[in-house]
Amino acid sequence: MEKPMSDAQVVVAGAGPVGLLTALGLARAGVDVTVIDALPGTEPRPHDMVYDWVVLPGIEELGLLRDMCRVGVMARTRSFRVLDTGEQIVHDLDVLADEVEHPFNVHMPPHLLTELVTARLAGHPRVGFAWDTRLTDVRKDAHGVTVTAETPHGTRTLRAGWLVGADGAHSQVRRSLGMGFPGMTWPKRFVAADIRFDLATLGSAPASWQLDPDDGAVMGQVDPSGLWRFIYAESRLLPEETVADRMPAVFKAALPDGADPLLESWAAHRVHERVADRFRAGRVLLAGDAAHVTNPTLALGMACGVLDAFALTRALAAVVHGEADDARLDHYAQDRRRVFLEYASPVSTKALRFLFHTDSATRFGSGVERWRRLAADPRLLRDRLLDHRRLRGSPLP
Repeated sequence: MEKPMSDAQVVVAGAGPVGLLTALGLARAGVDVTVIDALPGTEPRPHDMVYDWVVLPGIEELGLLRDMCRVGVMARTRSFRVLDTGEQIVHDLDVLADEVEHPFNVHMPPHLLTELVTARLAGHPRVGFAWDTRLTDVRKDAHGVTVTAETPHGTRTLRAGWLVGADGAHSQVRRSLGMGFPGMTWPKRFVAADIRFDLATLGSAPASWQLDPDDGAVMGQVDPSGLWRFIYAESRLLPEETVADRMPAVFKAALPDGADPLLESWAAHRVHERVADRFRAGRVLLAGDAAHVTNPTLALGMACGVLDAFALTRALAAVVHGEADDARLDHYAQDRRRVFLEYASPVSTKALRFLFHTDSATRFGSGVERWRRLAADPRLLRDRLLDHRRLRGSPLP
């Protein structure tokens, strides 16, 4: 027999960064929220860890930025190392200092942000958590949404005025409503390895690329303890169960002779470019990876998702409080989808094609030269970086 959980004005499905930032924003705006997640609590998840400078004002508005900077890595530069020659090309984000308040990115694993936000929300009178609760079905009507979920105590139902699906690329919210997720899957397998080796000794900035026609990679410092993430690509025709056996050869090509990086963990995954048919279905709204996924080369997927959370918080809080009609939610859905299709996905795709799918030496050389020109011209670099403002989309009406 189904037993009801406590009702809420808004249910947020998914306790990743996007879901929790949405919940925090709504609670601060005076909206009652219940967060449900299939996991039993916060735990490491193999997701993007870079919070682009463009999202930091919103992070600060939620009161989280100081703690994020304390726990994470403040990345003020990014670098590009040409593997064949050892050349280092450095871009300094300080070129943004006259334009933005926070001219840096913050690196932090998603589970650490989850811990920060859940600590803020612990005991909050407007927020409840339902961990170990796997959403299985969504039924919507003109007045609200009924969520069905499996819990350790059996099947439960929850009634809410609104539902936010922030439950990742395999979103059950999206699937329950029959919303399409068209797009493509990149033909290579991507491997993210967390290693104990200080890549800064090779001149790498906290965020860096290894440039090579055959051995491209994305590298980033994960936390202040010296943990680094090394992301590379390999053929999907190779057996996944022997990824670890091939990994020493990858590091041998990238690191100095005799280097012995300590491998802490790794994850192999497919990378997609996909976007939901729509981000709104009546009283259900999608955000983050449930709505769109792109490759992690520039970390624009995370930035786009966090900005989804900020935009949705403002729109949904206004509607819940009767300060705006739900046409504002249509604006959210249409504008955030437009931002992904017109900017986040094509820019990320171009970067991935250069780093992992360069098909000629000429094309590779032209790409490297572009990074050199940006490094040599602070004004050009500033303008290129400021282009990320397009991720914010259009102001709400």
